[in-house]
Amino acid sequence: MNYDQFKRNDFLHNDSFVRWVLFQEEDPFWQQFLQQHPAKANEIAQAQQLILAIKKAEEQNTPVLDQKAVWANISAVISKREVIAKQVSSIPRFWQTRAFKWAASLVFLAGAAWLSTTRQPGHQVSYQDLIAVVEEKNSRQEVTNYGQTTKKIRLEDGTMVHLEKGSRLSFPVHFETKRREVVLSGEAFFEVAENPAKPFYVYANELITKVLGTSFRISALENGKQVTVKVQTGRVSVFTQNRIDIADPETKGLLLLPNQQAVFNRANELLNRNLVEVPIPIVAQKTLVKRQFDEVKVAEVFKELEKLFGVEIRYNEDTLSDCILTTTISDDSLYDQLEVICQTIGAAYKEIDAQIIVESKGCK
Repeated sequence: MNYDQFKRNDFLHNDSFVRWVLFQEEDPFWQQFLQQHPAKANEIAQAQQLILAIKKAEEQNTPVLDQKAVWANISAVISKREVIAKQVSSIPRFWQTRAFKWAASLVFLAGAAWLSTTRQPGHQVSYQDLIAVVEEKNSRQEVTNYGQTTKKIRLEDGTMVHLEKGSRLSFPVHFETKRREVVLSGEAFFEVAENPAKPFYVYANELITKVLGTSFRISALENGKQVTVKVQTGRVSVFTQNRIDIADPETKGLLLLPNQQAVFNRANELLNRNLVEVPIPIVAQKTLVKRQFDEVKVAEVFKELEKLFGVEIRYNEDTLSDCILTTTISDDSLYDQLEVICQTIGAAYKEIDAQIIVESKGCK
């Protein structure tokens, strides 16, 4: 990403920058950026002060849990976000950039920002907490998978839920007019029927998933230490109650793309993003695809891998400009292929914030 033209508000809306301010992630990168762009120091300082001020104010807000008020707060927050989104719809968004044009649908995973005003720190939200409030809204039915294999559930809107063993799903007999809402305990894979006029919500522990139509997996075990969201298609944005409350609600969380996952630690309430254990090609392939590169710049090979797996590979273009190699890439393991390439050009790679960072002193 090119940060050279960023202003204060651009830094506020950039997840990498926010996580650097709060958690010192990618500190070497941002320290180097400051050294190379001294003219940005004032705008960066202003953005840092604002982020830290909001975080401090957030930490001082510790009211007690009121289960009966939970659902009202959820609805109020969601409605407020939708109103704000309409008010600022004329402003260009980051997802409208070329990098995201390939996505088939707009998906948002809204986390439990509402929890910051409804629960005490350290109180974990359970399946029963959520059921206690949703039952008052409408008649519901519950499916529990007591078997040893995945149970398929087809909802009335056409959404397919693949419920894993020991998991529970609560959903209304009939969905409401303007939204579709379910509650999950355990693990399930969702293939949501697309309906932009009727968003689909999944409530699971401390996270809320809002989608318009996509496929993803949620693991939210009742007594588990983590809540995990893995995206297969579309885009997902993850929020927790500790995220910084920036003006645009659609930039308040982690943006997840295919082959990325978010892991929420329920003990320390930290949310992290990384690549899934085994990245798969984002473009459907009928057969194994191989492409031969003969005496080409390594940048060309990296671009092909980015396109195939949908994973951003960051590197210093000037440093690697003289790196030429002959290799073959395919839809086999991304990590194995990166290992071969890096060994060939005398480089190394690591994963930071669901991106591949290649480090090299250059090729001679």
